[in-house]
Amino acid sequence: MRKGLSLFFILIIVGMISLFHGLSVLARSQTELKSYPPSDTVFDEINLSDQGVEAVDTAGYDWYYDFDKGVFVLGSNTNEESGSNLESSQKANIENYPIEERCVEEKKVKPFVRSVLVGYDEYVDGDIIAYGRVTVKGWVRGDVKSINKRVLVTSTGRVDGDIEAPEIIIRDGGIVKGRQVITGNPGLIKLKDITSTFSVDGIIVVISFTFFFLFFGFLIISLMPRQLRNFNQCFYRQKVKTYFIGFFFILLMGVIMLIVTITIVGIVLIPFIPFLYLFAIIMGVVSFGNGIGKIISRQWGSDEKGIMWQSFLGILVFMSLWLLVAVLLGANNNVSEGFGILFLVIAIIISTYPVCSGVGAAVLTRFGFKPCTTWEKKGQWGKASSMPTPAPPPIPENPFDTSQEATGPQTNNPQEPPKNDNSAPLS
Repeated sequence: MRKGLSLFFILIIVGMISLFHGLSVLARSQTELKSYPPSDTVFDEINLSDQGVEAVDTAGYDWYYDFDKGVFVLGSNTNEESGSNLESSQKANIENYPIEERCVEEKKVKPFVRSVLVGYDEYVDGDIIAYGRVTVKGWVRGDVKSINKRVLVTSTGRVDGDIEAPEIIIRDGGIVKGRQVITGNPGLIKLKDITSTFSVDGIIVVISFTFFFLFFGFLIISLMPRQLRNFNQCFYRQKVKTYFIGFFFILLMGVIMLIVTITIVGIVLIPFIPFLYLFAIIMGVVSFGNGIGKIISRQWGSDEKGIMWQSFLGILVFMSLWLLVAVLLGANNNVSEGFGILFLVIAIIISTYPVCSGVGAAVLTRFGFKPCTTWEKKGQWGKASSMPTPAPPPIPENPFDTSQEATGPQTNNPQEPPKNDNSAPLS
């Protein structure tokens, strides 16, 4: 009996020891899990700040590096026990703080970057397109797309647009006002992803003007070939003259409309004045495009191309400069915007020539219905008109008389035969 009781107590003691050992192992494993990341944890971002080294894993959890233990610890950085409560209260205040007042630092995000992290106090005014992971702790005023990785919106994050990614994680408290689209084919780049970073409105305006000039250029070349020929001669032979006359008439457009309104008939003609200016500018762009097309045709060795082909080619080249300006100004980075401003100035300077010279050539040629005359020709005509008119030749008394008196040499005695100086003297 005593041996049985002794064995029973021994088993109880061994069991208690085993239980305490198991509990200690479990507690140690939980502590180790919180003290360092598991082997399958991958950090998205590792940042060095005043508080130390902070990191964010692929699941969106925050880690900080404990220099005393030499490991990453799950949670926020708390160096002192007294500061733990302070930081937790600050974090609660951050989450409850209005995002319009919290996110005051603007973050510029280039298109197609590897990964994007929007901080607690940062906001992005536009769309985000990235190849890799996107973590939103602040405010994004646009759409968010990741081509290959996940998009994470933390408890303090907010996205005003749509989210499109192979994987989307929204933490409790995170706000997404748009749609959440899970892409089925990661790695594919669509055309809208490239064009969305540019100014779509500017591109549409440039393309519309291009088709506008091509259409009316086709009508002018087809219906007014002779007028366009006179217009081109004045446009290129009198470059300086047409430019300054056109510039002068553009400045006086308001004065001209005011003078026309004084007359009774002019009131009816007022709406047609802007259309006349627009028609002159269209003819100037067509002539300018024709000149560019001739230069390109000569470089290609195909100068025999018609005026229609040359004008269309020149207009497309001219409008491609404005298309480049629209693309650069719409890009979401400072370098592209700088080049866009540079090309905008160049495009404006170049465009003043067809606009001003077109109006000037239209005034000098009456929209091509009058040939253009240079100052030299006018001077030659003035000199020619001032010269005396030569006298006509003498008219014979009887132009129908075919006798010797009318045609032959005159002598004193018409019956006497004419003398021959070469004949020998009579003996």
